[in-house]
Amino acid sequence: MTAVSLADAKAHLRISFTADDAYITGIIEAAEDYVQSIGVSFGSPLQPAVRHAVLLIVSHFYNNREAVTVEAIHAMPFGVNALLQPYREQSL
Repeated sequence: MTAVSLADAKAHLRISFTADDAYITGIIEAAEDYVQSIGVSFGSPLQPAVRHAVLLIVSHFYNNREAVTVEAIHAMPFGVNALLQPYREQSL
Protein backbone atom coordinates (compact mmCIF):
# COMPACT_ATOMS: atom_id res chain seq x y z
CA MET A 1 0.00 0.00 0.00
CA THR A 2 1.32 3.42 -0.88
CA ALA A 3 0.63 6.31 1.43
CA VAL A 4 0.87 9.07 -1.15
CA SER A 5 0.14 9.15 -4.86
CA LEU A 6 2.21 11.09 -7.37
CA ALA A 7 -0.72 13.48 -7.86
CA ASP A 8 -0.97 14.10 -4.10
CA ALA A 9 2.77 14.73 -3.82
CA LYS A 10 2.74 17.13 -6.77
CA ALA A 11 -0.20 19.00 -5.28
CA HIS A 12 1.64 19.27 -1.97
CA LEU A 13 4.77 20.52 -3.77
CA ARG A 14 2.65 22.85 -5.92
CA ILE A 15 4.11 21.38 -9.11
CA SER A 16 2.12 21.12 -12.32
CA PHE A 17 4.84 20.09 -14.79
CA THR A 18 5.70 16.46 -15.60
CA ALA A 19 9.48 16.70 -16.01
CA ASP A 20 10.13 15.63 -12.39
CA ASP A 21 7.50 12.87 -12.17
CA ALA A 22 10.00 9.99 -12.10
CA TYR A 23 12.14 11.83 -9.56
CA ILE A 24 9.16 12.59 -7.31
CA THR A 25 7.99 8.97 -7.56
CA GLY A 26 11.40 7.88 -6.30
CA ILE A 27 11.21 10.38 -3.45
CA ILE A 28 7.78 9.05 -2.46
CA GLU A 29 9.19 5.52 -2.35
CA ALA A 30 12.16 6.69 -0.24
CA ALA A 31 9.89 8.61 2.15
CA GLU A 32 7.56 5.64 2.60
CA ASP A 33 10.55 3.34 3.11
CA TYR A 34 11.89 5.70 5.78
CA VAL A 35 8.55 5.77 7.61
CA GLN A 36 8.31 1.97 7.57
CA SER A 37 11.96 1.57 8.64
CA ILE A 38 11.33 3.47 11.88
CA GLY A 39 8.51 1.13 12.82
CA VAL A 40 5.40 2.81 11.41
CA SER A 41 3.09 0.67 9.33
CA PHE A 42 0.45 2.03 7.01
CA GLY A 43 -2.98 1.29 8.41
CA SER A 44 -6.10 0.73 6.41
CA PRO A 45 -7.48 3.30 6.12
CA LEU A 46 -4.25 5.28 6.18
CA GLN A 47 -3.86 7.46 9.24
CA PRO A 48 -4.00 11.16 8.22
CA ALA A 49 -0.99 12.03 10.40
CA VAL A 50 1.13 9.33 8.74
CA ARG A 51 0.07 10.49 5.27
CA HIS A 52 0.96 14.09 6.14
CA ALA A 53 4.34 13.02 7.55
CA VAL A 54 5.13 11.27 4.26
CA LEU A 55 4.20 14.45 2.37
CA LEU A 56 6.48 16.51 4.64
CA ILE A 57 9.35 14.10 4.00
CA VAL A 58 8.73 14.22 0.25
CA SER A 59 8.83 18.01 0.38
CA HIS A 60 12.01 17.97 2.46
CA PHE A 61 13.76 15.55 0.09
CA TYR A 62 12.60 17.48 -2.99
CA ASN A 63 13.78 20.84 -1.67
CA ASN A 64 17.08 19.50 -0.27
CA ARG A 65 18.41 17.39 -3.13
CA GLU A 66 22.10 17.59 -2.37
CA ALA A 67 24.01 15.75 0.35
CA VAL A 68 26.17 18.83 0.95
CA THR A 69 25.32 22.50 0.54
CA VAL A 70 27.03 25.81 1.18
CA GLU A 71 23.98 26.79 3.20
CA ALA A 72 23.15 25.56 6.66
CA ILE A 73 22.36 21.85 6.94
CA HIS A 74 18.63 21.22 7.08
CA ALA A 75 17.50 18.50 9.44
CA MET A 76 14.32 16.49 9.05
CA PRO A 77 11.48 18.69 10.31
CA PHE A 78 10.42 18.10 13.92
CA GLY A 79 6.83 17.83 12.76
CA VAL A 80 7.57 14.52 11.04
CA ASN A 81 8.68 12.88 14.28
CA ALA A 82 5.76 14.37 16.19
CA LEU A 83 3.29 13.05 13.60
CA LEU A 84 4.78 9.55 13.47
CA GLN A 85 5.60 8.90 17.13
CA PRO A 86 2.11 7.68 18.16
CA TYR A 87 2.16 5.08 15.35
CA ARG A 88 5.62 3.61 15.95
CA GLU A 89 5.64 -0.05 16.81
CA GLN A 90 8.09 -0.74 19.62
CA SER A 91 9.17 -4.06 20.98
CA LEU A 92 10.84 -4.85 24.28
